[in-house]
Amino acid sequence: MVSKVLLTGASGYIAQHVTNELLSHGFQVIATVRRQEQADQLHKQFSEEVSALQKDPSLLTYVLVPDMVAPDAFDAILKSTPDITYVIHTASPASLNSDGALEDVYLKPAVEGTKNILSAIKKFANDRVQNVVLTSSFVAIMHVDKSEDKSFIHTEKVWSNSSWDQTEGGNNLVAYFVSKKVAEKSAWDFVENEKPNFKLTTVNPPCVFGPQKFDVSAKREPLNDSVEIVGSVLHTKYPSNDRLFDDLVSLSVDVRDVALYHVLPLLNADLASKRLMTVEGKFSTQRILNIINERIPELKGKIAVGKPEGAAKLEALKAPEYNNSVTIGLTGVDPIPLEKSVVDTIEQILRARK
Repeated sequence: MVSKVLLTGASGYIAQHVTNELLSHGFQVIATVRRQEQADQLHKQFSEEVSALQKDPSLLTYVLVPDMVAPDAFDAILKSTPDITYVIHTASPASLNSDGALEDVYLKPAVEGTKNILSAIKKFANDRVQNVVLTSSFVAIMHVDKSEDKSFIHTEKVWSNSSWDQTEGGNNLVAYFVSKKVAEKSAWDFVENEKPNFKLTTVNPPCVFGPQKFDVSAKREPLNDSVEIVGSVLHTKYPSNDRLFDDLVSLSVDVRDVALYHVLPLLNADLASKRLMTVEGKFSTQRILNIINERIPELKGKIAVGKPEGAAKLEALKAPEYNNSVTIGLTGVDPIPLEKSVVDTIEQILRARK
């Protein structure tokens, strides 16, 4: 019998790749979106690409959850669908440029949405749902104040030391960081205190690069925050002022790997009750420029060059240190290289925006 998976936030960048990964592994997907037009468009796009859907459209269905913060937001789905075996919760605020009170924009949606889905599962599907996978983030692990401390190693066991007090003055970035930490912590606390029958796994990626699931999505400007880091270099000018592009130095992973990490806990019981730190490696804006200048001939001489030879030293000095050997050992995933992530992203943008 085909196992059913409830996927929340299915219109998101990562979630669309998760949908594809689930379908490729033979799961039946029930996906939540906020608006009917999102459901219609996504079902059409996946049906055109996935032959199994053309034979059996019921393998992918969409349901509306207009507001995941609303009390009992997910109750109706869990009540009306008695055979859901797995839940993947990706729904969360993602933009770093939203207006409004920071608590309303970041903290409440992330935390209340997480609590709502877990509570609904326990109330209505506690005897059926085996695993819950939650999209968290490397920022729930990262110590920002230690990002250049070469002696501080970020691992799956580390929790961020950022706190909501640091958002005073309207810092959207810190608010996002803290919301991811608090939401993930609330999920682990729920499991510990409520003792549901299901197991929890969290996926903690850093900056997520790679193409959109469908080319049409790459027409948007700007793209979602992580991918826009790559897309924004298209707006640099040749030859530039010969500076080293050190705008951002951090860690990254390909979106297609992140999607796979969400599905693996449904296939491998050893991943239950684990935090999966999904990192490919270090990157810098300079490194991204280097890759594009080397691999995309049509852009050579049109975008900045910077100081190509400075990328490795810059990353060694400024990118946070990490060790995700536990995650790699458990999953065996051979990560997609940064070069492929960047090339696939830029080639898709160029195709979509012709």
